[in-house]
Amino acid sequence: MLLVIRKVLKKITLLRKIWFWIRFIKNNRYIPDFKNPKTYNEKINFRKRDPRNPLFSICADKVKAKEYVSDRISSEIIIPSYYVGDSIDLDQMKAIIAEYGDCFLKANHNSGAVYLLTTSSTESEIQAAVDSVSEQLKDDFGLLVNEPWYSNIQRKVLVEMRLRPSPGEVDIRDYKFHVFKQLDGGFKIILEVHYDQKWNHNISYFTEDLKWLPITIEYPNIVTQVEAPANYGVMLEYARKLAEPFSYVRVDFYNVNGAIYFGELTFAKTSGAAVFINRMYDLWLGNFWQGDPRI
Repeated sequence: MLLVIRKVLKKITLLRKIWFWIRFIKNNRYIPDFKNPKTYNEKINFRKRDPRNPLFSICADKVKAKEYVSDRISSEIIIPSYYVGDSIDLDQMKAIIAEYGDCFLKANHNSGAVYLLTTSSTESEIQAAVDSVSEQLKDDFGLLVNEPWYSNIQRKVLVEMRLRPSPGEVDIRDYKFHVFKQLDGGFKIILEVHYDQKWNHNISYFTEDLKWLPITIEYPNIVTQVEAPANYGVMLEYARKLAEPFSYVRVDFYNVNGAIYFGELTFAKTSGAAVFINRMYDLWLGNFWQGDPRI
């Protein structure tokens, strides 16, 4: 019986890989070389095939990453956790909302659905969110997306505080720093800023000194100018410090009226299947990635 299960899993894995290739070629309009990578997407996939940095699993864990960043930077930039556990039920979730107010419910081991639950959420809405996260805990996310570091994470339920948008903002602004460690020890940083994620999601790209870049990945690039948020220099400093052990990592922060909050560390944007408007940009970003993609 065990042999049959292994054969089925092997076949499913093969089918997933074939589908990934087909989708990649269709969306990006070139045949990738994952063994001799040059583009950004190719290097992501090279990393997925042979990851060699033990910190990947620690920093991809939404619970342990908070501890890691707290030790490396400061506990002041950590979004407070209201609950961490192996499971959660409706009554527990209702009690957390009653005590703390609006919050986010998520699993710690994946990039799955995240649920905003508020004091006005209905019981059925809370139950649906609890059921979804409980189902997520059953999945080996690393196997599903072929990112092995996720498979090593001990699966937990995480409930954390809701951050509020700055005055005048529809949604909280998400600052994602793509940090490429250079061979001379310096860093090349590309900033990805997410706007209006609820109603009109769009993403703009900027250099470290906030010059607009005409890159389009997945979503429209509409906003061409951005003012440096309060404490922007501190965000850059934190991004470099967290990126130090890696050849490349995306470091995510929120900035609410100058208060900086850690979001997450990501090692494989879109699992290596980001849809660039032109292969030129895929190659351009790949050229910034100078170190061994496996670390």
